[in-house]
Amino acid sequence: MAPSRQLASGSQKVAKCQSKPYSNTRRRKKDAIAHNSVPTNVNPTAPFPPRETTRDVMREAVRSAFPHYIPRDDFDILVLSSGDYAGPPSEISKFIDRQLRAQFNSREDALREAAEILDEKADFTGLKPRPGDPGVFIQPIPKSRFSVRLFPGSVAASEYCLDFVVTATGQPVNSPFEFQLIAGPGPMVPLGTAPKVTLRPLECAFGIREDQIPPGEEKFLLRDGQICTLRRPGHRDVRFKVPMRKRPEPVEDVDFLEFPDWV
Repeated sequence: MAPSRQLASGSQKVAKCQSKPYSNTRRRKKDAIAHNSVPTNVNPTAPFPPRETTRDVMREAVRSAFPHYIPRDDFDILVLSSGDYAGPPSEISKFIDRQLRAQFNSREDALREAAEILDEKADFTGLKPRPGDPGVFIQPIPKSRFSVRLFPGSVAASEYCLDFVVTATGQPVNSPFEFQLIAGPGPMVPLGTAPKVTLRPLECAFGIREDQIPPGEEKFLLRDGQICTLRRPGHRDVRFKVPMRKRPEPVEDVDFLEFPDWV
């Protein structure tokens, strides 16, 4: 199973990886963290670029973080999407070229490596949904002006994300009221064999404090089929089940014995 790529939030630049710039290009392939929001002033009726490959996602991240810089090639996209550059726009090209010389014998080698990484099918967790994206579900919270929004993350890792939105507008907001979000085990785990867990925002896993998460970027990591409880002081608990996505069964040359799931 391929590792999922979980994305934290960023404000003016792509969120920064914990590893050193290109100390291990293969590791960067797994660990790159991209800015994942769509600016709030985007025209909701305008078509959005695809997110089919890693290149699509990283190009979107670079465009958001460095709107006045046009990447020259795939290696530019890969370096800038790591979040390691914090200098002025005028020095971007020089910074990237230094990274290339430190890690590769030629630009052709760097482009070959970058293309291999960016050509992969996108399977990220943490990308905020855009208008019209599939697999997004919104349910209003009783006696509240906010709703719970669920949107898909990595298919390979069976990950979903949750955030809160204003019911009237759909605008995402960070923790709009006092609550606990409690996640139980998945549907295939016997009752009583796994503990319930109180969730914190995904950004906290990347060292970002809750008060540092940019407005509307907060998200919580869930799993397909999990039973979750939203607990608010002075209100009844709200419980829901995360959707489960169908995945093709692996084809194996075996004889299969079927027993009932429940007895």
